[in-house]
Amino acid sequence: MKKKILVLLRAKDIRKTKEKNSAIWRWVEDCRKDYEIKFWGRDLSVDGNYSLWGGEFTEKQMLFELKKKIDVFKPDFLYLTQRKEYLHWLPAPNQNRLLDFTSITVPKIYVEVDSQYYDVNDPWYKQFDVLKCREPSFNGWDKVPLFRWSVPEISFPVKPSKRKGIYLIGQIREQIYPERKQLKRLFYKHIKFKKNIYSSIYWEMMHNASCLVCPTESVFGDFTPAKLFEYLSSGAAVLTNCDFKKAGIPELEQFAIKYKNFKDLITKLSMDFTPYHDKAIPSMIEHTHRIRYKELFG
Repeated sequence: MKKKILVLLRAKDIRKTKEKNSAIWRWVEDCRKDYEIKFWGRDLSVDGNYSLWGGEFTEKQMLFELKKKIDVFKPDFLYLTQRKEYLHWLPAPNQNRLLDFTSITVPKIYVEVDSQYYDVNDPWYKQFDVLKCREPSFNGWDKVPLFRWSVPEISFPVKPSKRKGIYLIGQIREQIYPERKQLKRLFYKHIKFKKNIYSSIYWEMMHNASCLVCPTESVFGDFTPAKLFEYLSSGAAVLTNCDFKKAGIPELEQFAIKYKNFKDLITKLSMDFTPYHDKAIPSMIEHTHRIRYKELFG
């Protein structure tokens, strides 16, 4: 019998997931082979409908509906991630309040993806039975077990391709980090900047690229983008300024081409990328969603 996982998300993220238009859908779709996965979110009743109270749930009402969902579904685990998404689960003005899950007896697993914003000693984390993080570089999170990024099975190329072109695939218009704005301004003649599209087009672009540029959005290389794992598994060469050692993944550095700054990057954009093609794939096969989430759920 499959273990049951109840994932807590915002209602709009649940809709995106059902529309197959989110990163969440990728791991859920792959892991359905191993687990029975359902969702619950703010202002949803046990049957998945919106609030029956005529407005936003209070904390008491939300916990009541969540416990009813648990009684019906009987999950083995409750899974949460990305704390900032839960900041708005309660009405204003007190936006700093977060749901208190201590009264829920189902084992609760939480994975922090925004460790740069929160101190590991924040009492809020103590209510979870298992605590892990994606990024160990900040605020004492190096003391917490690392939950590495992983890739969907679709990320691996299924046939040889004539790789051509240097791409950066991701957010390129609004709400981008200053480093990416500068990157786009300086290298628009050398790099093809493509909007991130969660569809077959996304994987097709990566599987046909000769090189993929993966900035960490920090001049210090502190952040570890989830896209770095997807880029490596695509078989393309990868140019990045990620600090692999600080990210807790030093063994992956051998598969990437590191650049120190934009001056260094411009020299490496003209190199022969062929020796790096498909180099990382044998290692990245050990980083699929199905393998990674078994670390959480068994």
